[in-house]
Amino acid sequence: MSSVSRLVSSVCKKIIKPYSPTPISLRCHKLSYLDQMVGGIYLPLALFYPKLSNTWSNKPNNVVSQHLEKSLSKVLTNYYPFAGKLNDNISIDCNDSGVEFFITKINCPMSEIFNHPYFEKHNLVYPTEVINNQYTYEGSLAVFQLTHFSCGGIAISMCLSHKVGDGYTFGNFMNHWATIARNPLSSEIYPISPKFDGSFYFPPTKDEDSSNVSNNNIVPQREECVSKGFSISSSKLTALKARVINESKVQNPSDTEVVSAFLYQRAMATKKLVNSSSIRPSLLHQAVNLRPPLPKHTMGNIGSLFSILTKEEKEMDLAQVVSKLRKEKEEVKQKYKNAKIEELLPITLEQYRKANDLLVNNSCYDLYRFSSLITFPSYDVDFGWGKPEKVISPLSTSNPPIKNMFVLMDAKNRDGVNLTCSMKKQDMLAFERDEELLRFASPSS
Repeated sequence: MSSVSRLVSSVCKKIIKPYSPTPISLRCHKLSYLDQMVGGIYLPLALFYPKLSNTWSNKPNNVVSQHLEKSLSKVLTNYYPFAGKLNDNISIDCNDSGVEFFITKINCPMSEIFNHPYFEKHNLVYPTEVINNQYTYEGSLAVFQLTHFSCGGIAISMCLSHKVGDGYTFGNFMNHWATIARNPLSSEIYPISPKFDGSFYFPPTKDEDSSNVSNNNIVPQREECVSKGFSISSSKLTALKARVINESKVQNPSDTEVVSAFLYQRAMATKKLVNSSSIRPSLLHQAVNLRPPLPKHTMGNIGSLFSILTKEEKEMDLAQVVSKLRKEKEEVKQKYKNAKIEELLPITLEQYRKANDLLVNNSCYDLYRFSSLITFPSYDVDFGWGKPEKVISPLSTSNPPIKNMFVLMDAKNRDGVNLTCSMKKQDMLAFERDEELLRFASPSS
């Protein structure tokens, strides 16, 4: 047993089932084609609440747990596929078998966990079996853990199967759950009533072909990597935007565009130093949410992607990278803008094919994947005892499975952007020492 795992003094497991039975008409949830393409990875997120409000601070641990369990049961009525069982790569049997809910105690203050420079300790707040087997876990499609610290703080972690939904689905589930927990006796209605109708927009493949549906962009190979967090303050972000505005035609660059372009630029520059050579041709893949044009209440994997290619050093200029990103994004939006329902899947598959062809035909290219959770309201998740002090992003695990993956999130109080970067060790050593990066980004504690 490692010194880190010895900090855990107890683990209790419960099964939480939906509060109301799932109607027979919804018992078989067909996976959409995009659901079928996604690997069986679990998306993890952890919320830290170091000090509960006065109403909750003196209540026993079991009362806090019961509060979460009851509200989780109620929200599962709306998000019923998470409480079901996956049927190969075809459908989910929404049989209300429930989700796993772990309760643990850790013999140290919370600060020792989230101020630790290594991500190994962060894993203590996640269900162990899931975080160690993110691609192969065979338990419930959603797994939760409530962690009590010696200081009185708590952490709530969630691991949701990507087969059921994307980051948007995750965000709605999390905030819907918190709304119910915060107002257990109220008739307050969450603004988005979920519908798991992705297969209507992206029809699945024939049953006998479902096991063959895969895509290198969605199921990337695992490699040994290290992960590190950084933050860019609002003032530094404003300075980067000013540089883009002054040097390009993009006069309203978004946080996602500017931060993605900046990280991509610095990753390419430092990779050049590692190899003591000229710039390596590189690809930037950016995931994009398709709500709109699709309805906001549509849950599942409802997204596409676009890519930009960088072959020469003169193309690495920040403003130029942002301009390329904006151009590609606008072209993708235009393709979907007036598309008929039957055209959505062909358009999306063409986007993936183009990105994949670029990579397959140029195997020596470096691929950088970006996923933006900016505007994802993770710091607003209030279960009744206040908002979280810290949110650990989905890649904050000891051995992140995806090389050159960057996840962007809003910082607390919308004061800038938090980032998690995953790279091979030698690349990270050069990246985290890059002077231009450190002019604008600060390493997270």
